[in-house]
Amino acid sequence: MGGQTLAKGARSRFVTRPPPSPRASPSARDHHLFAAAAARVLRLEASSSSSTTYLWNRLLGLFSRGAAPALACRLFDAMPERDNVSYNTHITRLSRLGSAAEGARAYWRMLSEDGGGVRPDGTTLLALLALTCARASHGLVRQVHSHAVRLGLCSNAFVGTALVRAYEQWGDTGAITAVFEEVAQPDAVCWNVMIDACTRHGSLRRALEMLSRMRRAGGVADGFTLASFLKACCSREEDLSLGLQLHTWACKIGVDSETAICNALITMYLKCGAETSSAVQVFQRTSEPNIITWTSMISGFVQNGLAVEAVSFYKEMVRTGERENDYCFTSVLSAFGALASLEHGKMVHCRVTKSGFCSDTIVGNAILDMYSKCGSSSDASFVFRMMQVHDVVSWTAMIVGFGRHGEATKAVMCFREMVHDGFMLDGVTFLAVLSACTQGDLVDEGLAIFRSMVEDHHVKPQRKHCACLVDLLGHAGRLKEAETLIRAMRLEMDPLAWESLLSACGLHGEVQLGKRSAGKVMELEPWKYGPYVLLSNMYAEQCQWREKEVLRGRLDGSNVRTGAGHSWFSVSEAS
Repeated sequence: MGGQTLAKGARSRFVTRPPPSPRASPSARDHHLFAAAAARVLRLEASSSSSTTYLWNRLLGLFSRGAAPALACRLFDAMPERDNVSYNTHITRLSRLGSAAEGARAYWRMLSEDGGGVRPDGTTLLALLALTCARASHGLVRQVHSHAVRLGLCSNAFVGTALVRAYEQWGDTGAITAVFEEVAQPDAVCWNVMIDACTRHGSLRRALEMLSRMRRAGGVADGFTLASFLKACCSREEDLSLGLQLHTWACKIGVDSETAICNALITMYLKCGAETSSAVQVFQRTSEPNIITWTSMISGFVQNGLAVEAVSFYKEMVRTGERENDYCFTSVLSAFGALASLEHGKMVHCRVTKSGFCSDTIVGNAILDMYSKCGSSSDASFVFRMMQVHDVVSWTAMIVGFGRHGEATKAVMCFREMVHDGFMLDGVTFLAVLSACTQGDLVDEGLAIFRSMVEDHHVKPQRKHCACLVDLLGHAGRLKEAETLIRAMRLEMDPLAWESLLSACGLHGEVQLGKRSAGKVMELEPWKYGPYVLLSNMYAEQCQWREKEVLRGRLDGSNVRTGAGHSWFSVSEAS
C-alpha cells in the first residue's frame, strides 16, 4: 500500500511538473530527483516478476548519502519490502546523524518486521555500535553485545573491535578483555584497538602482554601500535626507558618520521623529563609537521619552564603559515604570561579575535590568566565580562588575579558571587581565595571561608590550605594561634606549615617562636637555604649578633648552598 501511494505521488510529480531550474533550491531539486527515481523503480517493479528490493536499496543508499534525510526516511517507510541491507543503510544513516534513540527504534523495528523479523548481520551491529560510542548509554552497548552473542558474531574481528571500542568509551575494562578473548582471529586493527584501550586506562603492563601475544600470533606492529604505547609513556619519568626503546623500534620499522609518531615522541620526551634537545631532533625529522606537532613543542616547553623557547617556536610556526587552534593559543598565552610580556600577549589576543576563538571558554581563561600575570587586572576583568560562558577555572583565575594585585576585597566578592551562581567549588578555588585573604589581612573572612570549605562544601583541607591558614593568622600577628593550629591539624611533620609560621615570625620579630619554626624546617628539609636566611635576619633585627654568628657558622658547616639569583627585563621597553 505504501508503495502504491508513493507511486501515485511520484508519477504525478514526474509527469505534471517540469524539471526545476538550475536556480531552484536544493530542496526542490532533491524532491524532483526523488520523484523521478522512485517512479522509475516502480515502473521496473510493475513490469518485472522478480523482486526489486535491490533497486529500492540502491535508491535508499543514494538518498542516505545525499543531503535529503527527510526524503530518505520517507523512502524507507514506503518500501514494499525491506531486508537487512535496507535496515543497515537506514541505521548507518542515523548513526552518521548521531540519532541514538532513532537508531535503536529502527533496530527493534527490524527485529519485528512482518512478524518474523529481519535477521541482523555484522554490518547492523557495527552501525549500532557506532551510535553507542557517540550518544547512547552503557546499557545499550550491553544489549548490542548480547545480540552479538545470540547471533554468533562475537568471534567476528570487525564486531569484536567495535565492541572493544564501545566498552572502552565507558571504561568497562572487564568487558573489554572478555570481548577481545572471544574474537577468533584478531586482525591488526583489533590488536591496535585493544592495546590502545589498555594504555588509555593506565594498564601499560597489560598492553605489553597484548603486544607480545600479537607478535607470537604473527601480527606486525605499525605506527598506530607505537603511538598508543608512546602516549602511555607520558605520565612518569620512569617510562622514559620504555619510550627510548619504542623510539628505536620506530627507527627499525621506518616510521620514525611519520607525523603521528613524531607527535607522540615529542610529547613523551617533553613530559618524561628528558633533554629538550631530543624533542627538537624529533621535530626536525618530522616529514610533515602539523598544528599538533607545533603545539606539542610549544606546550612542552611551557610545562618545562622554557617560555622563551616556546615563544621562539611559536614565531617560527607563524612564519611558516601554520594556523593556530585553541590548544595552541592556550599554550602560547601561558608562555607570554610566564614572561609577563603584556605587549606580545595583546598581539596574541588580536590573533585569537581574528581566528574566531573568542567564544571558546578555555581560550578565554588563558587570555584572562595572561593579563592577570602581566599586571593588567583591568584587561583581565574586561575579558571576564566579555566571556559568554564562565566555568570554575574562569572564576578561580579572577580570584587569583585580584589576590595577586592586592585587591583582596574584590577577590572575596568574586568568590561570593561564584558561590551564589551555584558553581561546584574545588580545593584550588578555596586556596586562591584564602591566599587573597592572607595578602589583604582579612583574617575573620578567611577563617569563615575555611570553615565553609570544610562544613558546607565538604572539601577536605590539603596541606596547602592549612599552610595558607597558618600564614593568614601569622600575618595578623596571631602567632600562638597559628602554632596551635599546626599542632591541632597534625602538621608537625609538614615543612610548608612551619615555613609559613617562620615567615610570619620574621614579620613580627618573634624570635623564640621563629627559632623553633626554623629548627623544624631545618630538621625536615635540611637542604634548604631559606630558613637560615630568615632566622639570621631576625637575629640581626634584634641585635643578637652572637646568635647570628653561630648560625652563620652552622650554615657554613652544613654545605647548604643557594643558587645564583638573576633578573630579566624587556629590552624594547627598557630602551
